[in-house]
Amino acid sequence: MTEQSIQTAAHKMVYILVVEQSLRAGEGMSEKALAADLQRHGIGEGERQSALDWAVGKGWLEKAEGDEVRLTEAGFDMNFTQ
Repeated sequence: MTEQSIQTAAHKMVYILVVEQSLRAGEGMSEKALAADLQRHGIGEGERQSALDWAVGKGWLEKAEGDEVRLTEAGFDMNFTQ
């Protein structure tokens, strides 16, 4: 898995939360539900965890209690029209 594929998966992860799930900053979804959505996009377990860690490191997502992945303001403000 390359750095580029991890970045692409992280962008897809945030895209799913913002565009497909219509979440706002501070809202989240379970890792299990997110994993199912990512699977539909062809992103498997190993790549998912690396992408999640990368997105958390960028400040786009947060890991919350109860296995929730929460969207941050920075993640919500990403531009998906490029």
